Amino acid sequence: DAALRNAVGAAIATTAELAGCSMVFAFGTAAWARLAAEDEQPDGLRDFQEIHGVQGLHAPATGGDRPPSPRPTRQVAVVTCMDARIAALKDFGLDFGDAHIIRVAGARISDDVVRSLHLSTAVLGVRGVLVVGHTSCGLHDADGSLADALFALDPVRRDWGHFDDAEAAVREDVERLLAWPARPEGFAVAGAIIDVEDGSVRQVV
Repeated sequence: DAALRNAVGAAIATTAELAGCSMVFAFGTAAWARLAAEDEQPDGLRDFQEIHGVQGLHAPATGGDRPPSPRPTRQVAVVTCMDARIAALKDFGLDFGDAHIIRVAGARISDDVVRSLHLSTAVLGVRGVLVVGHTSCGLHDADGSLADALFALDPVRRDWGHFDDAEAAVREDVERLLAWPARPEGFAVAGAIIDVEDGSVRQVV
């Protein structure tokens, strides 16, 4: 009825005002009540709540001014792995706002990564891409056993981006971008490997 619609609208408006442009994580009331008991929460969920607060509202991790534009100031995009050991800005000598950071399993140039790069280049001024693989990657498949495990995980998906040589995988993806029909004029691509133990970066192409 009208009263219910008004109440829901007021709740949404209040949440939007509190969260601003931040991400809101919605939990069902019953599920939240069940998980609220400390002894029922897995460690990962407790860590999540510490980061985002019990209300599920994301608070900025650091203060300071945010870049005024979505355009990266150095006109570069970095494609690297989602691995938690990679500190993308710090490891690559970048400051907040310098680059678009695209993180994907294995740092592979998938169709969806190309979609993001198309927006970066055509709309947001990116003119260079750095593809960065890394040591000890979870998609490294030296003996073929990972391919079998991935097939068992999802028999429909054929391309998980697994590889047996990290450097060769980076070179392959760099070549794909250099041959990309939609690349802008003056488009530059480089490839590197980061060592997750010491953070050193070695250019391979």
